[in-house]
Amino acid sequence: MSAADFVQTELQQVVRAAKQRFIMDLHGLHGVGHWQRVCENGLRIAEQTGANPLIVELFAFLHDCCREDDGTDPGHGERAAEFSVSLRGSILHLSDGDFAVLHEAIRDHELGLTEGDITVLTCWDADRLDLGRVGIRPDPRYLCTAFARRKETIIWALKRSGW
Repeated sequence: MSAADFVQTELQQVVRAAKQRFIMDLHGLHGVGHWQRVCENGLRIAEQTGANPLIVELFAFLHDCCREDDGTDPGHGERAAEFSVSLRGSILHLSDGDFAVLHEAIRDHELGLTEGDITVLTCWDADRLDLGRVGIRPDPRYLCTAFARRKETIIWALKRSGW
């Protein structure tokens, strides 16, 4: 098995674990459709920012997997970050540094922060660009990267989110 095949298999196992952990409707506001759009948003941003694409993908499928409702659900980021800890060493294999970045991105994604590591910022923008699914136009003031703040990027994301 090649390194790329190993990473793809590991990612599939993480997605499967996230789906199993998710207690809400997998096809609801914070379910797999959202996760897939966040992944695509993130990979598109990462091409411009140089963010780690594997961490961006892992973030997309883990960041909301421990939500308990579709509201603000305080603490869902912390719960998802702790869930990622439980996967480490069994199906999630990252260096200590990469795992720390993933953990921070997941844990703090609900806090509205806009400064930090470029991979973390890319993850947060990927999520925030999908606000159109709930009728909210992403505000450039709350986006972290120059690419995400571009009018063209926001319009592209809004169209994909069903705006």
